Order: sequence, then C-alpha cells, then structure tokens
Amino acid sequence: MVAEEDYVRLLETIAHAEEGRPRAHINLGASMRCEDLGAVGLAWKSSPTLMDGWDRAERYVGVVAGVRALEITRNEQTTEIRFVRLTDEASMGARLSNEATFASFTAICREASGRHFKPDRAICAHEFIGDKAFLEDYLGCAVEDRAGINAIVISNAELALPNAVGDDAISRFFDQRVEEMLKEMHSVVPIAFQVKSEIGKNLSGGIPKLSDVAKALGMSARTLQRKLGDEGAVFQELVDQARRELSERLLRTTQYPLVEIAFLTGFAEQSGFTRAFKRWAGETPRSFRLSATSGQ
Repeated sequence: MVAEEDYVRLLETIAHAEEGRPRAHINLGASMRCEDLGAVGLAWKSSPTLMDGWDRAERYVGVVAGVRALEITRNEQTTEIRFVRLTDEASMGARLSNEATFASFTAICREASGRHFKPDRAICAHEFIGDKAFLEDYLGCAVEDRAGINAIVISNAELALPNAVGDDAISRFFDQRVEEMLKEMHSVVPIAFQVKSEIGKNLSGGIPKLSDVAKALGMSARTLQRKLGDEGAVFQELVDQARRELSERLLRTTQYPLVEIAFLTGFAEQSGFTRAFKRWAGETPRSFRLSATSGQ
C-alpha cells in the first residue's frame, strides 16, 4: 500500500508536469484490473452479476481503499453508486484521485462483465481539473462537474446482466478470505458514516431504531451509543442527514412523485417531508428538483 498523502502528492506532481489538461491520472484509473484489488477484486470479478459485484465492493471497499466508502442507492430504472472520501477532499491531488476513480470503476466493470460497459453518466463533486472530454470519451457518457457529490449512475438492466466468469461458489470463497481480512484490519470508516449509510438503506420501511442499526453493524445498542459519543455524533442527527441526502439524490436523479419520495425517506405524509426539506435546504423539494435538473 502507498500512503494516501504520498499517492495524492504524486498525482499532483505528474499533473503539474503535463502540458494542457492532465490525463495521466485518468489513464492510471483506466489501467486498473480486478487482480490489482486482491481477493476483493477477484470476489467482484467472479460475482454472478455486476450488481452482486457492487454489493461486495460496498462492503469491502475499506480493505483496499481505507480512505473511501461507497453508498449505493437503487432507483426504479438506475442505480447511483456514490463514492465518498473520508479524508480531506480540498487538495488538488485528492480531486485528481476522485477523477481517476471514474475510470477505474469503469475499467473494473468492463473486465468483470466482459462487455464494453459504460455508465449512464458520471457526477463529479468539484470543478473538473483534468481533461474532461478525454474522460468522457473513455467512459462513453457525459460527466457533470461541480455537482457536490462523486457518483456514477448505471442502468439496472446493465447491472442485472451476467458477468463473463461469474461463479457464485468461487465468489463466496473469496468472500470468506475478505471477511477474515476485515476482522484483522482496523477500520478507518467512522462509525457515524456506517450508521448513516445503514439508516439510508432502510428508510423506506420507516425510521430504523438505534437497536436495529446496532444489530446490523454487529454490536449492542449501548456500544453503538458509546462509539457515536466518542465521535461527537448523535443518532437523531444522523437520521436527519440520511433523510436529507437520500431525498436530494432522489429529487436529482429520478422522476418519482414527491409523495413517493416522502415515503422512501421515512415520512408518513408529503406535508411533513416538505416542511423538513425546507428546514434542511431552505427551499421546497419542487424548487430543488427544478434547479438540479435545469443544470443537466
């Protein structure tokens, strides 16, 4: 493993040496192969479908990239796969690393699927530093920058197709090895992030209880409370954050009616959702959707 600070500094150094818009980091991402990720990549490659592979990646990303976490949101026609950097994202090197990730995700999916996979679109949090047209040509889709999040959007039909060498028995064999590695390593993913992610997955069934989240994370409610307290986090505030982030994502990436988004984010009525959203964002859900979609 190369230390994160050394890696991002290297990307910066190379980018400064390039003429014009940087491309080297994109080429680096495109060179990624499943085997480069060890047992995690092999579990991904042998997964029956791309969706199975992404489910594994969401769980195991900390083994190969301790500074990142994944959040997967399934919608009616598409799935949004959001990658979150758990360290500072403000430096040039960190942003170049984020840009390279779009290419590496696509490269892994192409190898695993055995097809010329391409996402529906890519969403970049910051103003793009590298050669955006070069990345778009590699991905085969548009890249939207200055969007506030880093994510790729993939059609559910594409994710459901079988992988080239998918074999559930082999994939489960690699799962066992990665689970052992997870137990051996010290996770750098903050417990608050894990809690918020777990809340977001279950909102359509109502607001999950702290005890249910604790059970899903393999600990007691008392232990979870203590760990959240150590990080200065409050469970109810994480519920609010999860509801806001999910609602903004659904408003931005789907055409679901507001009443359905209210249900999916744990509200019994649309009026309660509208009041909460205005408190979070300072505008109505309808206004937010119009602003978000008009810029695409």
